[in-house]
Amino acid sequence: MTTTSHASYTEERPLVTVREFLFSFLFVGIGSLIGILSDFTMFTLIIPLSIFLLIYREWKLLSKFKDLKKDGVIRFEPRFRSNRREANRTLTIVIFLIVIPMILSYFLSPLPWISLTMAFVMAWPASNILEMALQRVIEMKTGMKLRRFFNWSSYGNETVMKDYGWVLESNEERHP
Repeated sequence: MTTTSHASYTEERPLVTVREFLFSFLFVGIGSLIGILSDFTMFTLIIPLSIFLLIYREWKLLSKFKDLKKDGVIRFEPRFRSNRREANRTLTIVIFLIVIPMILSYFLSPLPWISLTMAFVMAWPASNILEMALQRVIEMKTGMKLRRFFNWSSYGNETVMKDYGWVLESNEERHP
């Protein structure tokens, strides 16, 4: 006789880990030198691009921020249709981040093109830096620690996500 039992576990982490932040900061710092030395005005496009990507990536958190402050948690259940739609949107954005500099290479001279390309390439890592700043702002406003979580369940050989979201944790554990 075989029984099928399942195990559940929760994966919890900050919005951006220190490792991701440091890698992004280093990458953006080195790339900024190239972008600034080639054509500074074209490189400034990194600012609106990274803000757009931050808002796109954290839209669910930002739109439900009042609920997060009130309840301390925001939960979303993964749905095939919505996850597929989000994946397609993300793929479209990533493709545009790659293709737009290629198209602009035909119209721009090399130095402005290099600077603009660096802005497009570094927009995603720069949004990681902004995400860390967003996390700090939310933690200062609420006085609590912000964490992203994923609840997983294992059924035999398969692992599926039950739900995901954000949670505010008390700072009392860190400061007795």
